[in-house]
Amino acid sequence: MTPSLKLTACAAALLLASNAPALAQTFQGEPAYGVLSLQTGAAETGVRAGGAWGANILSQGCNGYITEIPTLAVNYQGDADLYLSAGADEDTTMVVRAPDGSLHCDDDGAGEFNPGLVFAKAETGLYEVWIGTYAAGMGTPPVRFHASTTGFDTSNPYTVSPNPSLPGEQSVRLRSGFRDDPHEIEVTAGGEARLETLGALCYGYAGEAADVALNFRAGSLPLYIAMDSERDGVLAVQTPSGEMLCNDDAVGLNPGVYLESPERGEYLIWAGLLGDRGATESAVLSISEIGYQGVDRRLDLTARPRFGSGTLQAGFLPDPEAIEVEAGGPIQSSMAVEDGVTAIGYCTGDITREPTYELTWRGGEDAPLFISAISDDDTTLVVNGPDGAWMCDDDGGSGVNPLLTVENAPSGVYDIYVGRFFGDGETSPATLYISEIGGGADPVNSRVDIALPALFGDHQLQAGFTPDPYRIQVEAGGPIDSESSGINSDADWCSGYYTQAPTAQLDWSGQNGPLSIYVEGERDTTLAINMPDGSWRCNDDGGPGLSPALEFDNAMSGVYDIYVGVFSGEPASAELMISEFDAPAD
Repeated sequence: MTPSLKLTACAAALLLASNAPALAQTFQGEPAYGVLSLQTGAAETGVRAGGAWGANILSQGCNGYITEIPTLAVNYQGDADLYLSAGADEDTTMVVRAPDGSLHCDDDGAGEFNPGLVFAKAETGLYEVWIGTYAAGMGTPPVRFHASTTGFDTSNPYTVSPNPSLPGEQSVRLRSGFRDDPHEIEVTAGGEARLETLGALCYGYAGEAADVALNFRAGSLPLYIAMDSERDGVLAVQTPSGEMLCNDDAVGLNPGVYLESPERGEYLIWAGLLGDRGATESAVLSISEIGYQGVDRRLDLTARPRFGSGTLQAGFLPDPEAIEVEAGGPIQSSMAVEDGVTAIGYCTGDITREPTYELTWRGGEDAPLFISAISDDDTTLVVNGPDGAWMCDDDGGSGVNPLLTVENAPSGVYDIYVGRFFGDGETSPATLYISEIGGGADPVNSRVDIALPALFGDHQLQAGFTPDPYRIQVEAGGPIDSESSGINSDADWCSGYYTQAPTAQLDWSGQNGPLSIYVEGERDTTLAINMPDGSWRCNDDGGPGLSPALEFDNAMSGVYDIYVGVFSGEPASAELMISEFDAPAD
C-alpha cells in the first residue's frame, strides 16, 4: 500500500471512530411496549417514560430524555385526525416519527405537563413514539399512553392520591383550652400522593393516608395548624365538613392553616413537600389556639410603647427628632398586618407586639412627614397611621435602612414599629428619626420651595417684548429628585433633578396670548413650572433632541416659578428661553 493510501485509510478510521457514539444511536428497533392498532375511536396502554438519551439527538429542538428504541408504535389505518397524548404525574415529553419519516415533538401540548401531538387527516401507517421525561434523573415513571381520533386524553390511572378513607398515621384528641399549647407532633412529610388531586390550591406530595387525624372539640378560640421542616413544606387539611384547606408559605417558608371558627370533629392533616415525588423529610406539626407554632402574632396598638411617646407639631426643632430604640421582635409583621389595610409599601421584618414608639402629630396636613431608622442591621418600618391603615418600608433610605414619606401627613397618632428584616426574635440597637425635611440623621430637604428667591433672578415681561426669545443663563439640575420633590402634574409626567429654590421667576403680563418656555443646553435637561394658578406643568424632551419645551396658547398672566433640571447626573450650564413664538422642534 502506498503512503498516500495508508494516510487515507487512517483518516477514514479516525473519522469513523470519532463518529462512533453518534452512529451507535440509531433510534431504531422493536418498540419496547409493542404496537397499538387503531382505525377509529381510541386505544391506550401503560408504558414507562424516560431514558438516557437527549431527545434533541433524535431531532434538534426536542425536549426530554428518551430510550434509543421507540417506547411504542401506533399502526393507524383510519382517515381522520390522529391525536397522540400521554398522562402522567411527572412532566413528560413526546417524540413521534410519522410514516413519512418526519419527526415531531411536544412537551405540554395536551395540557398541564402532559405532551400531545395531533396529525390532521393523518396518513396511514406506523407512528413510532418515544415518551420521555422532561428532566434527567427522574427515573422511569409510569405513563398512560392514549391514541385517539376524537381528541387528547390525559387520564392517568397510576396517579396516587391522598385517601381520606384510610386511617391517619397518628391520632390525636384535643379540646379547646388544651394545655401545653402548641401541641407538637413529629411526622414524616412528603410521599407519593399528589396533593393537587385534593383541590385547585393544593400542591406537592404527601402520603396516601393523612399524617395526623385530629379529633378536636372546638370552643370559641381559633385554631392554627402549622408545620416546620428543613425543606419547603406544604399542608393540606380536611375539615370535619369536608372542606379542603391547603397552604404553602403562611409562616415564612413554612405552611400554616388558620381556622377562625373551627368545627367540632375530625381534621385530617397531610404534611407534604414541594419538589420531587417520593421525597420525604422529618417535620414537626404544631397545633395551637394562640397562633402559628404557639406564637401570638397579633399586635397591640393599645399597649404602652417600648420606647415612649411624644408629640410634635409642624415646624418643630430640632429637626430631625431622634429616638434611640431596639429594632426587632418575635412577630412577623407580614402576618400581623395581613387582615388590615396597607396604604404604603409591603410590610416585612420582625417586630414586637407593642409599638416601638408612639407619635402624636399636629401638622397642617399640607406637608410631608418623614419617618426613618438607621442601624447596623437591616431594619424595617411598620407604621399604623391615624386612619388605621398600615404604612411600611424596608430599604427606602440609605443602604438597607427604611424611610417612609407620608405625603400631606394628617394629624393624629402614629404607632411606629421598628423591625429587623432577619429577626429570629432578636433585637438590635437602632435610631428612629422623625422629620419634616427628609430621612436619616442629617436630612436633606427633598421638597422644592417656590417661596424661596429664584437663583437666577426675577424677570418681568409683557406681550410684545423684544428681543424674542428672552434668554437667561442658568445652571440646570440639583439634588432633589422630582419623585419626592412635591412637583406633581395632572397633565404631564414630571422627571429630573432640581434645586430647592426656583431656577428663575417670570412675572408675565401677556393678555392671554401665546407663550413658549424652553431650554437649550448640551445635557439632557428637564423643565418644571409652577403656574400662576398653582398647578404644575412638566416636560422632558419636547424640544429639539433631549431639550424640554412647554407651549401655552393662552398663557395666564401672573408668576411662573420655573425649575430647570437635568434628567440625571451632575448640574450643567444651560440657557432658559422665553418666547411668544413656537418653541423649536426636531
